[in-house]
Amino acid sequence: MARRPVNQPTLVDDPVTGYRHRYCRRCGRELTSPESRLTGYGPNCDPDRTPRAAREHDVDQDPLPGV
Repeated sequence: MARRPVNQPTLVDDPVTGYRHRYCRRCGRELTSPESRLTGYGPNCDPDRTPRAAREHDVDQDPLPGV
């Protein structure tokens, strides 16, 4: 799943324009890896890599004695 158009040139680490600081969209830390710089998220903040919440389920429980 591509997050950017195919025909758009990538400006990350372009020797002509120089190094551009990129920061995480979620936590604001500086991004250093090329993959993180392209997605805009660090490895811990990337929504595609975080597990989804478990679905809710009911558990049958015995009543507490004395209540």
